Amino acid sequence: MRLLLIYLIMLGAGSALLLLSRHDQLHILGLGLILPGGGFLAHADICSAAGISHLLAAAAGMAAFGVSLLIWFGTGNILAPPVAWLGMAVGAATMRHGAVRAATIDLVFTGVGIVLLALAIAMAARFALARRQRKIDNAYLASQTGRLSHIFDAAPDAGRAPEMSLEHLRRLRFALDRALQPLGQFNGFEKIDQFQTAATRYQLNFLAYGVALTQARYTPAFRGYMHEAQIALLDKQAQHQVWSYWKLENLWGNLQADPDPVARENIMYTGFVALQMALFSASTGRRDFSEAGRFTLVHPSGRRYPHDAGSLIRRLEHEYTTSPYYLIACEPNWVYPLCNTIGASAIMAFDAQHGEQRWAGRAHDFRHNLDAEFLDGRGRFIPCKSARTGLALPAIGGAMPLAMPCFFLNVVAPDLARRQWLLLRRQLFTPDGAFRRRAFWPVDTGNYGFSRASAYSATALAAAELGDSAVYHACMEALEAECPSVLKDGVIHRVRASVWAHGVELMARAGTRNGFRQVISEPRAVAGPQLDALAYPDILVASAHAGEQGLRAVLYADGIHTIGLVGLQAHGVYLANDVTVTADANGKASLRMPFAGRTNLHVQARGGR
Repeated sequence: MRLLLIYLIMLGAGSALLLLSRHDQLHILGLGLILPGGGFLAHADICSAAGISHLLAAAAGMAAFGVSLLIWFGTGNILAPPVAWLGMAVGAATMRHGAVRAATIDLVFTGVGIVLLALAIAMAARFALARRQRKIDNAYLASQTGRLSHIFDAAPDAGRAPEMSLEHLRRLRFALDRALQPLGQFNGFEKIDQFQTAATRYQLNFLAYGVALTQARYTPAFRGYMHEAQIALLDKQAQHQVWSYWKLENLWGNLQADPDPVARENIMYTGFVALQMALFSASTGRRDFSEAGRFTLVHPSGRRYPHDAGSLIRRLEHEYTTSPYYLIACEPNWVYPLCNTIGASAIMAFDAQHGEQRWAGRAHDFRHNLDAEFLDGRGRFIPCKSARTGLALPAIGGAMPLAMPCFFLNVVAPDLARRQWLLLRRQLFTPDGAFRRRAFWPVDTGNYGFSRASAYSATALAAAELGDSAVYHACMEALEAECPSVLKDGVIHRVRASVWAHGVELMARAGTRNGFRQVISEPRAVAGPQLDALAYPDILVASAHAGEQGLRAVLYADGIHTIGLVGLQAHGVYLANDVTVTADANGKASLRMPFAGRTNLHVQARGGR
């Protein structure tokens, strides 16, 4: 309705110029206001070369306006559509070819009337079909009540100490190699654009999420290079080349020149980085980025923007309560539900880690607006909405944009996650049970290449979190079939898959039923002996868990290496695989031990069980 009102204002202004003015140029300007490129229709016909050229100019103008809409969506440049529309209207009005024919005016008004009528009929039909589909969907959901235990059949990790395989470790190295390179280097990252989903910041985000979730599930009692990788990926987010895009987006989207990406509505940076910090703290027990100014952004001009985990969370809180839909925009003006569930997860994690209730008072409003403003007539989440015009884009992109929000919704609103997942799940299998690969978009979100890698990985990620083992295994098998793994120099990668897809796959492989929800709501505080200071990649840690019986770990290496231990009692005496070690005053110790491939390590206090 807001978008319609904006157009009716344009239509009224153009009509007033056509009907009330006596100047030819104003008549042409009026046509240009009624339709983008419409001013060129003033002298268009199909009987003369000049008339045909004007007709082609009008068609080109409409196409140019369409391109400006894509620029608006892709970069947040809100100036592009009005500048294109008004620029063509003024340009056409400067062409002096005589008076506008009355027949042309009648034709334009008739065309506009037909289009508006067709849109009204289409919208009415769409809502009627949506009402019918909702009844079908609700009946389907009711029929699934007795099958929930069969669908969500994956067993949680309770009571187990999971271990990565050597293959899994080699996939993890894809993220670690990129994280552990010098801070200013970005070797192995894709550099395509910084405005959409191929941006470097998203590659950093999801590689970091994958490392954090891997840490939380498989190696909570290992510090070393796993901690270093997460810190490095956050420090890379603070590099100017990662956040420099905001100066342009803020200028042409908000008409402000402030280059600080945290200062104003910008959840695609603030929310995503806040979750990165939250997962680092939840998986390691460390609070490095809670220190004031720890995440300081330095502009090439020398201006500094001091931030930290607390300042990012406070900014998210403020933006949620002041945004028109209670959800925060990504690119200026464009609001994405997926991005907002990421930001909400970050606040919830911060609450759990600091014993606060920031999100408790906002959860109801967030959920209400998510339901009221970001579901289409059929009950599916829309990908995004324009805060200024109300324009909501249709759900495109196959299964992935419907599946991935379920992963984060399982923290924010678990019942919504299940509802959306069950409705999506119908589309993933044929009536005879075959996996429907055509339900997945053949374009990789992370690099715009032709590959279903990101679609399979993101859907597998949501399936793992919800506990749907059938979908998880079907996605992983399809991923391997279409984008086979390649082992090179000890690292497994997929040739056509984007870095973003690799990060999401790493998250999926670290996933377990309600695993992400548990990491967010129950951050681990590791106590007792822990591994530290291991040479990467000479030693790969497949498992490291500390408990009443001390530290139990599984490592892959060959030859003799030094193992670092921390978290010991000061001057305490321990047995490490029957070798006696004594901690120093800081609770640290080291030992040299032989390796032959997969090697077990057990560290316990001497005299312990």
